[in-house]
Amino acid sequence: MDSADVCRALGISKRTLQTWRNNGKIPYAMLGGKVYFKESDINDLLRTEIKPVKK
Repeated sequence: MDSADVCRALGISKRTLQTWRNNGKIPYAMLGGKVYFKESDINDLLRTEIKPVKK
């Protein structure tokens, strides 16, 4: 997944994604100057970091 895919999937801005990368919250790889993310890492982030809203 590229940065745009991740931002859409998580509903976050490019800047937030960059901050998460800089802080080590989300692993990534760079290929040819472009940033990529594993879909499994995004799913892990969703599972561990996103808390359900209490009603």
